[in-house]
Parts: sequence; structure tokens; C-alpha cells
Amino acid sequence: MPQFYEDANGPATEAPCDADQFLPMLPQVDRPADPKLAAEGWQRRFVADGIRLKEYLELYNSLGYEVHTEMVQPEEIGPECTDCRLVVCRQFVTLYTRKR
Repeated sequence: MPQFYEDANGPATEAPCDADQFLPMLPQVDRPADPKLAAEGWQRRFVADGIRLKEYLELYNSLGYEVHTEMVQPEEIGPECTDCRLVVCRQFVTLYTRKR
């Protein structure tokens, strides 16, 4: 086997790399709640895919919560997600809950 392949298959400790370790940037979904909704007692939970929204509504309703959803606004999406901004704004919602 050529030396190149032997080196490539060796343990990572034997393969020196001058590049920094790649750490993906995740979207900043831990944003503060809308102040108007927070004043009305709503608690921001998370950003949800609209496809599974019915499941979340049923879950929170069964736990005794009211559920309110807001479309994700473009300004909520960080600069690391500019390529997918349109999809996020159309397909995802921010889910808020409050006790009945």
C-alpha cells in the first residue's frame, strides 16, 4: 500500500494538521421573548418546524398551557443563516406558551 494511504488511515494523533479545528456555528435561536408577548405572560419556548407544529400544540395543550405562535422574523435569524433565511421565515414558527 502506498505511504499516502497508510498515513491517511492512521490515528488522528499521527496526522498533523495546521488548520484550526472546525466548529460549526449554530443559529442563535435562544433569543429573548417579544416584550409585548412577555408582558402578557407568554413564555418563549423554541423555534419549531411548522410540519410538527400540531404535535407541539397537542402536547402543550394537554399539559394545561395556552399556545401562541409567531412567524420567525428575518431579524431573528443571525448572519450565519443568511442562505436559508427565506426557508426559515416561511417554514418555522416561534412557539410561546402560558398557563391557562
